Amino acid sequence: MRFAPTDKNITDALRYMGVPPEGHTEELTRTVSEAFGRLEGYITPRCVWGRFHITNFDGGIEIEGAKIFSRNISRLTSRGNDCILLAATLGHETDRQITIAQNKNMLEGLALDACASVRIDSYIDDVMRSEIVTVLREGERMTTRFSPGYGDLSMNVTEDIIAILSAAKRIGLSVTRSLMMSPVKSVTAIAGLFVKDS
Repeated sequence: MRFAPTDKNITDALRYMGVPPEGHTEELTRTVSEAFGRLEGYITPRCVWGRFHITNFDGGIEIEGAKIFSRNISRLTSRGNDCILLAATLGHETDRQITIAQNKNMLEGLALDACASVRIDSYIDDVMRSEIVTVLREGERMTTRFSPGYGDLSMNVTEDIIAILSAAKRIGLSVTRSLMMSPVKSVTAIAGLFVKDS
């Protein structure tokens, strides 16, 4: 099914572009809407994910032998013994088209970049709602997802997530020496699992 951007998607894209609410002109809104439409022509959304047992320790957690030092993640997963790891990407062609657009028209390139950021988040939300919920056990709930680079979760953790999920082989996702993901329009994240209190 073709992605149809909502008003919130458009507002989020304008926010990524640094446009304040009072600056949401008809022209900018149209530029963003058109960028969402073009984006659908060349994105190749792919996602890998898995459910893993975690071991908590003071100041972090351990997953599949990888120690993740983060009090944010420790708190996120403190109510359960398992977590979800995921990695998703829109593909290399998305990055290439953004670069081409930026070289031709900076505004259109900026809009396309912002729309791609919104689109990858929307794609992951869809995967979490339609696929990942299938591994939840009776009475179990999933926390919000938390990505490397936020709070005290180091960007280095991206490498651990990619390695654990074999994301390089499965969806072509890698990390550069400067810890940038390739393709750029990609996301890795952790979500905790817990049983809701009655």
